[in-house]
Order: sequence, then C-alpha cells, then structure tokens
Amino acid sequence: MRKRINKTQQQLAIDMFQSREYISKQEGGERKIPPVSTKYFLEKYNNPRLALEAVNEYIGWGITYLDGQNAKNDRFFLQLILLQELERALETVSKVKLKEDLASTNSMEKQDIYKSTKEVAKIVHFSTLYLSMVCETYDISWLKIWKDHHNDLKSKGYVAGKS
Repeated sequence: MRKRINKTQQQLAIDMFQSREYISKQEGGERKIPPVSTKYFLEKYNNPRLALEAVNEYIGWGITYLDGQNAKNDRFFLQLILLQELERALETVSKVKLKEDLASTNSMEKQDIYKSTKEVAKIVHFSTLYLSMVCETYDISWLKIWKDHHNDLKSKGYVAGKS
C-alpha cells in the first residue's frame, strides 16, 4: 500500500507518527498492523484491501485477495465470478430445509446444509472482493458504505446500539 501511494517508509512514518523501523517491521510481517493504522488508511486513502488483510492477520482467517494463476483481479472478472457464485449459492441454499427439531435432521440433509454453508462462504468472499474493488475503482468510501449499511440494519430493527 505504501508503494501504491508513492511514499517512502520514512515519509509514511512521519505521516503516521511512527518510526521508519516500525513501518519496516510491519511490512516485513514482524509486527502486526495496528487497528489505528488500518483506520488511517481507510479514511485517508480509501483502501479496503489493507483493512481486509489486517482482519486476516489478527484473527487468522478472512477474505484473501485472489493471487493464483487463474485469478484476474479486474472488475469484469470479479463481477462475472460473483454472479456465477450467487446463482450457484441461490440454487444450493434454496434446496436446504432447516428444521426446528435438529435431532430429526438426517445425514443427507446435513450434507446439503454443509454444502450450502460452503456456497455462502464463497458469496461472502467474492462479494467482499467485489465491494472492495468497486470502492477503490470508483472512489466510493468503504467506511461510508458500511456505516450506511449498519444504519439501514438499525432502521429495520435488526440491530441495536451505535453504528
């Protein structure tokens, strides 16, 4: 990210009130990127990629960027793959019949439920990558999108508390 915004480690260190050595250790994986740095990059540079990488770093799982030989991290590829995965997930999830009585769920039903959870995980992954790409490409605030989303959830009575 630092290179993307054309800053040296020293320039970034001054910007963030940190030492150049600390920035170097963060980049080298010796130190975790603190949440305050993540928030700084989101607010100043609208960079959801860093936020997703920080989540992954802190909790050990999460959204990873596509870097394999078959990945094309452009907006057309992400849109196409998201649409394909949405169709597959909709088909798979619609076949699942959740029950009140969990003990009566047979092994075939449990397999269908498991399969649907895997499809939903793909949707979460690809839709987050798509959202990240769109926010960066079209200069849409990642933070504002999520604040608006949380406000929508509150207005519908799905969540309580501050957003």
